[in-house]
Amino acid sequence: MLASADRPMGVGEIAAALGIARATATAVVRELADASWVTRDADRRYAVGPALAGIGGRLPVGGSVAERLEVLARQVGCGVTLSRIDVGALRVVAKAHGGDRDIPGVPVGQRVPLAYPAGAAVMPWREGAERDGWVAGADDGDAAERLLGLVQHRRYAMFRPTSGDAGLVDVLADLLDVVGGDLLRPRLRTKVLTQLSALTARAYTAAELDDDGSLPVSYLAAPVVVDGKAIHELQMGPLRSAVTRDERNAYIGALTSAAADLARDPGMGSPSVSRPVEPVVQS
Repeated sequence: MLASADRPMGVGEIAAALGIARATATAVVRELADASWVTRDADRRYAVGPALAGIGGRLPVGGSVAERLEVLARQVGCGVTLSRIDVGALRVVAKAHGGDRDIPGVPVGQRVPLAYPAGAAVMPWREGAERDGWVAGADDGDAAERLLGLVQHRRYAMFRPTSGDAGLVDVLADLLDVVGGDLLRPRLRTKVLTQLSALTARAYTAAELDDDGSLPVSYLAAPVVVDGKAIHELQMGPLRSAVTRDERNAYIGALTSAAADLARDPGMGSPSVSRPVEPVVQS
């Protein structure tokens, strides 16, 4: 009923439309909201949530946002993801695929615990306690602080495998690509994705990013900053063992341009968390 509605609906409207008691409708929508199958707006009205997107429901973002993700995916030739970063959790809002390699990952609507370095692109714009807790979760707090400074200055973060693991990333990515994530047994698929994540979690420093040589690149992330606040993170995953500086610059330019476009798109809505900061200039 909500999927076919042309606007969000209150509990009273839902109960009347379905012919059920208001108390029953309230209990049902609360369960659905907890599972992200529905979302509630500021007026306590309900609409289809992100968990439905993977099985044909409507995305909780405007059509122009989804189209911009598709354009970016085609431009960079790999998968891109838009995630909402809440306190302590990350939720995938929308995805688009590009290129020949289609690596399965966290599905749309899935909510996962947030831990360093996930969410690095939005943390410079978050409240002190949340930011401090995120930094405390890193093995090296000083490195985490430097990463946040880099993101605030350049408006992106780039990640790589740990030293010597670039080839293994290629192997794992090719395995998922050829076999197909859906064909792997759930437990094996989880192990492969977990290992792949662990091998792509080292953030590049500013000096490393400015190196003229080829570098392995697992993924990049950029903040979507609206009115000085950041709640969404745009990510792309090349998963390549060797990327030239020109290619890296192309990735960075495409990603940050798309993030800026999304920030201007009314389909993104208004963020409800984070703190304002002074504008920064990317070098």
